[in-house]
Amino acid sequence: MVTLIKLCEQTDFQEKICFRVLHPEDDKKSIVVIKGQNGFYAYENVCPHFSVQLDYKDGVFSTYKNKLIMCAHHSAMFDITTGECVDGPCKGHYLKAVPIDVKDSVVFLKR
Repeated sequence: MVTLIKLCEQTDFQEKICFRVLHPEDDKKSIVVIKGQNGFYAYENVCPHFSVQLDYKDGVFSTYKNKLIMCAHHSAMFDITTGECVDGPCKGHYLKAVPIDVKDSVVFLKR
């Protein structure tokens, strides 16, 4: 049986494409939910290079053309749709995907 845990609502994004939420099962971790051109994507907010968070201030992320998200600490660039590092010190590695579902304008963590 799949359990859905609310992460955020589509209205939380307003002018930004990335939204940071605490991981509902581990308050020492956070999740970045990304509103891409073709849907929503979610990843653990951890760069695979040095295990630091991607945001440069709490909940503030650098993105490029709604296609890439950048690690603020090492400038690694990740494809929003796949999580693959396409440029930077961890090229070829991936952000850890978080399973989500979107229903009635709400983004849920799937468990």
